[in-house]
Amino acid sequence: MSYICTVKQGDLLTEEDATFIVNASNTRLVLGSGVSMAFRDHCGKALQDEMSESLENMQEPLRQGDVIATSPGAAVNFKYALHAAIMNYDADTDYDDSAPTLDVIKRSLENIEGYLVRYDEKNSKPMKLVLALMGCGVGNLNKKDVIQLYKAFFEREVGFTCEVVVYGHSRGDYELIKSILKC
Repeated sequence: MSYICTVKQGDLLTEEDATFIVNASNTRLVLGSGVSMAFRDHCGKALQDEMSESLENMQEPLRQGDVIATSPGAAVNFKYALHAAIMNYDADTDYDDSAPTLDVIKRSLENIEGYLVRYDEKNSKPMKLVLALMGCGVGNLNKKDVIQLYKAFFEREVGFTCEVVVYGHSRGDYELIKSILKC
């Protein structure tokens, strides 16, 4: 079994019938800018409240690469939001040290996959995972490097079947993703 990849252009939050949509977030789980701002606008204030409560209930600090699952808030087109802590917004961190690395993206993908495995164990239904290029906005990661990482990760054989939809916001991003993922 494997991942089945599709590339689309536009707003990932418009994807219908998704099981999981990934929010490239931060270690404070604040819905701020970029994709996170789109989540805030699409899912409503209740989502931010749920994210804040999840963070308060954690036994240890959220670190870059960690992933927290929540409801979709007010959204009706997906079942779960997966909030990947990409940016480090800890109080002791300088802005220059807050950016992610490719290792952070890889850890996030591994943690996202953990949610997919647990979902598959409980539900033998097909899954759909929707995500954008994590870390390429304010994180300033090289888009080609992130896409290569996605390619290596999603070409692996896994014990479940999952449709993966990778969104490029601009036409240029879409073309770049399509040329590297070749799906």
